[in-house]
Amino acid sequence: MSVNYAAGLSEYEHKGKCGLPENFDSPDDLDRKVLELANLVRNASYVVVHTGAGISTSSGIPDFRGPRGVWTMEEQGLEPKFDTTFEEARPSKTHMALVALQRAGLVKYVVSQNVDGLHVRSGFPRDKLSELHGNMFVEECTKCGKQYVRETVVGTMGLKTTGRLCDVKKARGLRACRGKLRDTVLDWEDALPERDLSLADEACRKSDLAIALGSSLQIKPSSNLPFNTKKRGGKLVIVNLQATKLDRHSDLRIFGYVDEVISKLMKHLGIEIPKWEGPQVVETAEAIKPETGMLPPVKADLDSKPKIKVGRQSRDTEEEGTSGSKSLLLDSSKPNGSFKQDCEEMDCNTFDSKRIKLEPVMV
Repeated sequence: MSVNYAAGLSEYEHKGKCGLPENFDSPDDLDRKVLELANLVRNASYVVVHTGAGISTSSGIPDFRGPRGVWTMEEQGLEPKFDTTFEEARPSKTHMALVALQRAGLVKYVVSQNVDGLHVRSGFPRDKLSELHGNMFVEECTKCGKQYVRETVVGTMGLKTTGRLCDVKKARGLRACRGKLRDTVLDWEDALPERDLSLADEACRKSDLAIALGSSLQIKPSSNLPFNTKKRGGKLVIVNLQATKLDRHSDLRIFGYVDEVISKLMKHLGIEIPKWEGPQVVETAEAIKPETGMLPPVKADLDSKPKIKVGRQSRDTEEEGTSGSKSLLLDSSKPNGSFKQDCEEMDCNTFDSKRIKLEPVMV
């Protein structure tokens, strides 16, 4: 499927400020700021990273509001060009660096607005990841909540049924669940997944350092989450070429390409960015084993679990009564409850927000 998933969304008038000018730190300022970021990471006890479309542009997936973003070009009456598909896109240096930082114990949690599936396909553990707007490769049972991670995109979006059925076996050898499977990608007015949002909010409240990478921070409630860390006395770092509404609250503001910033950061921390060896799904984080040269050493708090290669998606239909694939599952259910009211203020409680909304950029 083309990476222009935005074309499959419903019509929506208010898509935020598009095409804002990009700013770049001088080479000396960039080096100084990245060194400061490295010190913040070393001294933090609970780092949460927030990722947006900007971390996937080097993978061939365009952003939305950048100079060549999908919606920027739409406003100009131009057709965006796409050179890859979701299945062909490879995780960027930033995706792989986050995998290494999590394994080293330096990043505790990642909150993403991206639906491209590159965090999961990079091997980042799903129990340390909230995908607030869904994942093009994941479908979920509407009956028992089990999730299936597919090798190809599931074929629908907007929480629609995919035509496949859940094959989870019931106790005592009873027939399979047979609940209808649906995609997990949100449309504009869809409620965010309750479990992912709850875990993201909990992580942000524990965090003493929030790092926002490649996000314009215009979509609520996702954009409010980094500020939860700031409100509780933590620090906020923003890495983005365009201005964001939280710039004035940041402790460190870096204007640079995300891959360049993260590559420099990894050198300061003495951690190598691993090579991508093909799609793999890790459901549970491995136990952390401190290695020589990695700072700081961190005690493991999770049992290890081996990586598993992604299974192929079957094209079996609903009438055949099975999902018919060897995909990877998330054993715990993910209820999709909605929330009571829209979030109108930047520093509001996350759980008062129900739907994706836009927050104007203050520049």
